[in-house]
Amino acid sequence: MRLITWNCNLNLKSKFEKIESLSPHIVVIQECEHLPKDYFPNATYYWTGRNEKKGLGILIFEGSGSVDSGFNEGLIYYLPIHSDFGSILGVWSFNHRAKQRFTGEVEGHIVPAIAHYKEFLEKESTIGIVGDFNNSVIWDKTSTKHTFSNAIHQLSEMGFESAYHKMFAEDFGEEKLSTLFHTKNADKGYHIDYLFLRHHGEVTVGDFQDWIKYSHHMPMMVDINL
Repeated sequence: MRLITWNCNLNLKSKFEKIESLSPHIVVIQECEHLPKDYFPNATYYWTGRNEKKGLGILIFEGSGSVDSGFNEGLIYYLPIHSDFGSILGVWSFNHRAKQRFTGEVEGHIVPAIAHYKEFLEKESTIGIVGDFNNSVIWDKTSTKHTFSNAIHQLSEMGFESAYHKMFAEDFGEEKLSTLFHTKNADKGYHIDYLFLRHHGEVTVGDFQDWIKYSHHMPMMVDINL
């Protein structure tokens, strides 16, 4: 099964063929627009967000799916989806910015999301938690419980490991390949997109020259033998 996460940086409609050309089974897409469930050919589209032009989507190709009954729209943004290939928690995490940008009872940090979706994540059918976490251990502050190190530890206890770090044997915060290039500048790279999985396989990160005209994020792809 081929699983991809990609922050498309708006206007997924015009970029769909580019991501479809990678022959995925499931794609977690960030910064994408709200569209009908059956908008794309050969794919089912699930979406959540508070801005019609910029939310979190999950594409399932050539298979059926459904949103888990435990979905909580106050968590910005985490989308639990069941599919024929397995279940997945899609992520576009706003962290502390959720309370700054949205009204009402909202939460953007990953640690509370892990707690809320604990039962979903612990199911054997759940492949992993995947997406743009907007975070790295390089920004951890020991004075808060919402550190990324804490999230990594909790996910590890549930059996999830970063597919990238497992394959490349790199430490968190020491990644050689960037997934985000701030202001599309090749010299301002960060690793903030992750595939935390139970099962692992070959991981590929999109090449800067191939993808930068489409988005400031590179797609990350993994082939899993389930």
